[in-house]
Amino acid sequence: MSDPLLPAPRPRRGGVFIGRWFDIEFYLDASWFLIAAIVTYELSHAVFPTELPGRSPAVYLALGGGAAFLFFLSILLHELGHSLVSQRCGIRVPRITLLFVGGLAEIEREPDDAKSELKIALGGPAVSVALSILFAVAGFAFHAVGFDGLALVCRWLALTNFGLVVFNMIPGYPLDGGRVLRALIWAKTGRLRHATYISSRIGIGFSWLLIVGGVWALITPPHAWNGVIFLLIGFFLKSAADSGYANAVQRETLAGVRVRDLMSANPSVIPDTLPLNLAVDDFFLAGHYVAYPVCTADGDFRGLLRLDFLKEIPREKWPYTTAGDVVAEKSTEALRIGVNESAARAMRLLLAPELTRLAVIDDGKLVGIVTRHDILTFIEIHTELEA
Repeated sequence: MSDPLLPAPRPRRGGVFIGRWFDIEFYLDASWFLIAAIVTYELSHAVFPTELPGRSPAVYLALGGGAAFLFFLSILLHELGHSLVSQRCGIRVPRITLLFVGGLAEIEREPDDAKSELKIALGGPAVSVALSILFAVAGFAFHAVGFDGLALVCRWLALTNFGLVVFNMIPGYPLDGGRVLRALIWAKTGRLRHATYISSRIGIGFSWLLIVGGVWALITPPHAWNGVIFLLIGFFLKSAADSGYANAVQRETLAGVRVRDLMSANPSVIPDTLPLNLAVDDFFLAGHYVAYPVCTADGDFRGLLRLDFLKEIPREKWPYTTAGDVVAEKSTEALRIGVNESAARAMRLLLAPELTRLAVIDDGKLVGIVTRHDILTFIEIHTELEA
């Protein structure tokens, strides 16, 4: 299968870097190597020997490996189709990763309107349709000149790409068909949250069908491996559907909200001249926070002193190292946000697991702190009041 575009998490997952094209980084997740080996094995030991008997094991392995490579290349091109349309709509795609369930293109933010959503959703299937036709034509051409092995590979790829389109066009978010449905409902009603709710419920229902089918396959010995695949895909789609609706709720709730509306004013501040041993005693141990803003005597923001920064410095050096010395060596841009910037942007920054709070700055001066908890509590209260 091929997965949809999803808002990029921070920090990004690991993986094997394979190149950068169109300003997009491409990675192979570790799980991809397992599924690639399984696909190659199944094709070379079960599918191709049945369809094309009488060849040597080396031929079947070459055909299976080539078909598997072109299959995953097709998935990558599918995701690239989404991504290039996304970038044309002004939404950057920093990364595409091939996973065990297919491809995942990570976008920096959701589309701003239904038209862009529809274009992006259709970009991937359009590529897969084109590839299906291309491989079908190539299959006929190879068969005509007597290259039956290559013809078989092309026919398999044509059918697989067509199947990819059919699967992805099921109208349940986060599949492409679900995003198309969401775009159509969004355009009709003007309500993204309502559209996401409907398409994500369909997506969750479909994911449960896959999960139930996976359990059934597990208890049927010849199909046990298919059961594992169905379960993994089902749980992945369910998680993505739930996250998609949560993102829509967050987007609607935070629309028009600024950081100044959520921040905690007059936070505890560590003077930049304070030694680390005193900073630990007077702030970290006393206040129980994992990060504190560091400012000069005039209130100029120097940086956030985080607990993990302290771990990098030997304890015997704490009395001789000031808080200002430590934060001076760290970049502060990712740790601050302007007082008039959107709460939605603050939340995107706070998606990084190690970053739970941001210094709120106005004209270089610290005016407050905004935390992930502040924003999530704001969303929860508004959601409960609307229920």
